Amino acid sequence: MRTSKSRQRQSRTARLALGAAACAASLAGLASAPATARTEPAVNVATPGYLTMAWGRSLWAHGCNPGTPAPGVRTLEQDAQDLKAYGLRGVGGIVVNRTSDTRTCERGVTNATWADLARLQTAYGWSFVSQSMNYTRMTTLTTDAQRYAETGATLAPLAARGHTQAWGAFFYPDDEQDLPAQQMVAKYFAFGRLYTLVPGFNTKASATVFPYTLLTYTPLGGRCNNTALPCYTIKVRNDRITAPPSAIVKALNPRPGQWSVIQMFRFVEGKSGTLGQANAWDCTSPDWRNRWTGIPENYCRNTFLTALAQRDRTVVNVTPAQMATRWGRTPSG
Repeated sequence: MRTSKSRQRQSRTARLALGAAACAASLAGLASAPATARTEPAVNVATPGYLTMAWGRSLWAHGCNPGTPAPGVRTLEQDAQDLKAYGLRGVGGIVVNRTSDTRTCERGVTNATWADLARLQTAYGWSFVSQSMNYTRMTTLTTDAQRYAETGATLAPLAARGHTQAWGAFFYPDDEQDLPAQQMVAKYFAFGRLYTLVPGFNTKASATVFPYTLLTYTPLGGRCNNTALPCYTIKVRNDRITAPPSAIVKALNPRPGQWSVIQMFRFVEGKSGTLGQANAWDCTSPDWRNRWTGIPENYCRNTFLTALAQRDRTVVNVTPAQMATRWGRTPSG
């Protein structure tokens, strides 16, 4: 995020406070609710625990190699294959005007194409939600016309591309939101994403009251977790330290009545570059504590798969639209 350190600390404090409040509210959550008028694919519920695996901005891969990513870089389709092996489907956020018919490079990453997203939808069962029209931070907008152009106006072009569940959630660009933005989003989307850096769980009680917050745990890479190694002191954005697999395991296994949303960005494997380079990573150690990535949005695939193997398969894999239907949350727009 392009903010000062002071603003980042204030924003982080506010988010954690919101997350703690919502988690406390989860103790009062109910497991089910009648369906709404918006008809979405039925969820065959074996247990009342729910899980959504999300991908921020639906980025195709790290780096600017649209045709053949560099060694060790995983593509979004390879991520979909990993999920499929564990019986899961993903949910991606789409920035409408960053998506086109060709893979484009922007700020060191490759954007997926409309055809890429369509293939994920048909071949792997993925669904997609809106992550704005232009990726403009909502707190910078001053009129409702501007806010609508970034939020509700995305639903028609997404539906035209076959993404009819986009109304299920809005992923705020850079997680920035204020009251006017939340009021606009609530008209057109069932839920609005809010990052947490520790596992947080949603319930009907917490998610179906304004501002319809969707707590979303975001495991990030960064410095290694071994204080004895040089990788513990490398400089990374926002001084992130690699999230432990135990936290991901916790998020993968919500209790009855809870809905867990986990969002990833990009996976890498093996080793690339050298310590101190921003684009470098080293995921080769057998001990997750020794693994690191120079960019927090990159996460070691082997650490993630270790956690994924510990998922309770009775937890139901859902989309935000399916949970909105189940919990009776219908946008008014």
